[in-house]
Amino acid sequence: MIETIAKAGTLVSFIACGYILKQLGLFSRESFNTISTIVFDITLPAAIIIHLNGVHFEGRLLYISVLAIVCNLIFIGLGYILGRDKIEKSFYMLNLNGFNIGNFALPFVSYFFDSAAVLIVCLFDAGNSIMCLGIAYGLACCVRGQEGENIFHLLCRSVLSSVPVLSYIVMLLLAFFSITLPSSFIHWASIPASANTFLSMMMIGVALGISLKKDFLRVIYTDIGVRFMGAAGMAAGVYFFLDYPMEIKRVLIIVVV
Repeated sequence: MIETIAKAGTLVSFIACGYILKQLGLFSRESFNTISTIVFDITLPAAIIIHLNGVHFEGRLLYISVLAIVCNLIFIGLGYILGRDKIEKSFYMLNLNGFNIGNFALPFVSYFFDSAAVLIVCLFDAGNSIMCLGIAYGLACCVRGQEGENIFHLLCRSVLSSVPVLSYIVMLLLAFFSITLPSSFIHWASIPASANTFLSMMMIGVALGISLKKDFLRVIYTDIGVRFMGAAGMAAGVYFFLDYPMEIKRVLIIVVV
């Protein structure tokens, strides 16, 4: 128990470090943009490649990716129902859906659990990334009424422009056909991949900031409340209804929460 708390404290300390450095003026909004670009375009894709290279898994585990898509669609649907107008609907659709896997759950699980658990997280994030890094944005834009945008082109552009999504698609295809990447390339990719946990936590710390306006409190409380209740319901659904071993259920519960 003490070791677990110590590990969690280490991750929290990186978040605190990013926040403190921002408060001291060493990081700015531009710094966040730079760090997030490095994470999403370099270290996270590298971590995906490292974790999925050479893996072999049962075909039924691919349903975990489908589960992620379904969970996101539920939140998107709730967001559409909750919104009073087009702007509120698009806000809820964007902010209710999506699970913070690549930048939080993946570093967390890889720090605490073995490679089998990391595989489950990656499979979930394969479906999650397609939704939260592309399709949800496209749907929200369509609901809001983006002028001159074709829904099909918008969805394709948002999905295919995401480096993590493309990384998942390529690596899962390679795993399906039992193809492994050369060891020299994996050695090269392992260097930026090892920095993903640290930079992801730092990025969260730099992004932290509270600026509340009374006019937005209802929307914020509704968003957070529905999100927590929805996550709790999904966790219960994973525990009681999924036909997977408890080791897999445990990781999925962490992921949806």
